[in-house]
Amino acid sequence: MSEVKQMDLFDIAERDKELSTIDQLFKDVKRYRKCSEFQKRLEFYSNFPYLGVYNAELVAQQRPGARFVLTAKKWAEIYHRKIKSNARPLIILVPFYPVDFLFDIADTKPIDNIKKVDDNAIIERIIERFMNDYKRVDGFYMDNLLTNMEKQGICYKRFAAGSELYAEIENDKSELLYVQVYKDVSLPHHNYFTISANYSLSRAEELSRIFHELAHLFCHHFTCSWWEGRSCSKTEKEFEAETVSYLVCQRIGIKSHAVEYLADYFAENNLIPEISAELVFQAVDIIQDMASGYMNVIDCLLYKKDQEFKAKVDIEREKKKKERERAKALKEHY
Repeated sequence: MSEVKQMDLFDIAERDKELSTIDQLFKDVKRYRKCSEFQKRLEFYSNFPYLGVYNAELVAQQRPGARFVLTAKKWAEIYHRKIKSNARPLIILVPFYPVDFLFDIADTKPIDNIKKVDDNAIIERIIERFMNDYKRVDGFYMDNLLTNMEKQGICYKRFAAGSELYAEIENDKSELLYVQVYKDVSLPHHNYFTISANYSLSRAEELSRIFHELAHLFCHHFTCSWWEGRSCSKTEKEFEAETVSYLVCQRIGIKSHAVEYLADYFAENNLIPEISAELVFQAVDIIQDMASGYMNVIDCLLYKKDQEFKAKVDIEREKKKKERERAKALKEHY
């Protein structure tokens, strides 16, 4: 019998043609497609807004009852807690690095435990305080979103109240955007998409509707000149978009219209549609990043997909590089 090596288990040449690992899991393990199980997983992902959704799933696989996870270093630095001797580390993926190890709060204890304390009460306060501190006001998310949508080639419009339509996204290159490259530099360029929303929406509802429309884009529900779509049913598209909107809203702490949609779907069905969990996870992470802070233009669609825009940005980046070099030289000279 020939020896089986680790890499023999993976057909690298065929990997890109197959379903992603997480999609294969949702396809092969029927439990993952049960509405009751999926609902529990959404609630779990919502409790870890500081982790990418894929990493939240990894935590769920290893420690279903986890509540708040950090590295040993962060536990010590921020909360003055150390890891218990019998603790089991949780493995997550880290960009540009193999893995990292996290520990659940239940596997930690105070570093200075001189007098008897009710550690359970301390744990509850830590979790509650973190979740409250993590959230921001609606206007914070909207300001970031509007700036970052332009970097993705998206024009945003509000239309008059009175329409039954809440929001929509469409392929459109009719508008001129002024895309922020640096705080003092914006470049004119046409859009590729337009998202429109009803004036009558509250701020939170407006955000959740925008997240829904962005989900249609990042889950590849339609095709344009430089965006490849997928073949999926209307039910699958809407379920993916509502799931993304729900998760982003839950993770940043705003009310979402998707709560009612998903509750109705779960009440009427036993299994969720055949969704792409990988694309849903990716869409949640991208949209949450767009709403939560500044995004570098080189990480966004216009730079990645439009060669004309990329060339203009690269010229500005070279200018900034030379300015920094001159400033450094002057500082060293004096």
